[in-house]
Amino acid sequence: MSTNPIIKGFSPDPCICKANGKYYLATSTFEWYPGVEIWESTNLVDWDLVKRPLVHEKHMNLTGIPDSGGIWAPALSYHDGKFWLFYTICKQIDGVFKDVENYITTCEKINGEWDSPIYIHSSGFDPSLFHDGDRKYVLNPQWDYRSTNGKVRFKGIELREFSYEKSKFVGESHTIFTGTATGGAEGPNIIKKNGYYYLICAEGGTGRHHSIVVARSRQLTGPYELSPYGTLITSFHDMGNPLQKAGHGNIIQSYEGRWYLVHLTSRYISEQSRVCQLGRESAIQEIIWQDGWPRLKGTDYSPLVNIESLPARKKNSEYFTTSFNNGVLDKEWFMLRRPIGERIKLNEGFLRMYGGDSLSSLFNQSLLARKWKSFDFNTETTFRFNPNNYQELSGIVCYYNTKNWLFLYVSRDEISHQRVVNLLLNKNGSISEPLSGLYGYLPNDCEKIKLKFSVENAQIQCYYSHDNEPEHSIGQIIDGTFLSDEKVDGWAYTGAMVGITAIDLKEKISYTDFLHFSYKDK
Repeated sequence: MSTNPIIKGFSPDPCICKANGKYYLATSTFEWYPGVEIWESTNLVDWDLVKRPLVHEKHMNLTGIPDSGGIWAPALSYHDGKFWLFYTICKQIDGVFKDVENYITTCEKINGEWDSPIYIHSSGFDPSLFHDGDRKYVLNPQWDYRSTNGKVRFKGIELREFSYEKSKFVGESHTIFTGTATGGAEGPNIIKKNGYYYLICAEGGTGRHHSIVVARSRQLTGPYELSPYGTLITSFHDMGNPLQKAGHGNIIQSYEGRWYLVHLTSRYISEQSRVCQLGRESAIQEIIWQDGWPRLKGTDYSPLVNIESLPARKKNSEYFTTSFNNGVLDKEWFMLRRPIGERIKLNEGFLRMYGGDSLSSLFNQSLLARKWKSFDFNTETTFRFNPNNYQELSGIVCYYNTKNWLFLYVSRDEISHQRVVNLLLNKNGSISEPLSGLYGYLPNDCEKIKLKFSVENAQIQCYYSHDNEPEHSIGQIIDGTFLSDEKVDGWAYTGAMVGITAIDLKEKISYTDFLHFSYKDK
């Protein structure tokens, strides 16, 4: 049973810390709500989602945020008896500008109510906070919108002392690292060991060239020298490695005294296809120290799938089912950009969802979604829905972003005056109807409708049934590789999701009662 990835499905930019005998790891959520996922473990292999801290408007407002904007690269640390969370809200990412806001929020208990955040600055993204005794320093990748006279976008890593009590910077700015020839130095973290400050930095952009490099200095403000062993981790020169795009992470010493690096990675459906539907996931490597420098144990710089010093993972496949009968939504449900609020109501044995915007909207969708955890799974939902017209739609969706999704849904056909099952396919903003009007028709007296996706090697077959009738396939198998980082046009930082949604393009008063949802890896 493999060790990696330790967190499957869309879970990029891991940042790890330890507190009170446990480990905590934060990952990015981008446009998905609530913001930031915090995972807990006692053995560095088996992780449980314990908190989504950014839940209130005081923490973030993502309404209208573009696809792959939102919450970038959170930095989680534990110091002074409380947790510190540094996060970026990216509001605009096209062109030469990156319009961002960087905040810090704190909480004494990981499951507690996180404080109102303090605004830090809007210069650069993926910052972190380094605690050096009773002093705190902001590490920040500087972004330069200019491109003339040899200027580069990633201008270098800035270090500056910050007073949390005064909510302002109190020291001078120091550019401590400008990166290597690879370029794109970002995601900085510092650890202190044996009198040295070690700077861990991602480089190469979050694609095939992604990597991590290390530099060190006796003084916090530098000068920093690069590791003589070169890159700490990358998959770029190892095309057959199951763990691709290795980069962006940080280093921690375990309670047993061993050292580990957590980092993001991606898995291709196959070496030939070279597409990642699951997005960027989280992985772990053991670190050894050689001549005072961190290196991967058991390899040069290529990530390993199995880590000998760690136990086998207890759960290697995903199974989730709910009949919405406990009055609480499972933590792994996502919403888009904002809380659904009054548009969903949990009742005994069903979830009532009122229709919202279309799947192309950046604003008020009624959508609950979960991550794809593998390339082979079955997922289905059962619901009651009696639309009045073709502008009321409800069903199940495989979703990457507003311009890439497959929607299997029920609506009403005004010609036959019947409820119908139909498909909408959106590939990079081009929307089509794969059934070409050959709908599945539902009897007028049917009560419960079931819709299902069966996904195998990223190929998607759709099914439907009603009440206790056998299920029927509908339409041809659809190549789902368009729901991948590589085939999405523009920014693609998340991963494939599956969920339930209700749409009302007329009055926003129709509703669907979802009775059941399940997801099971094959």
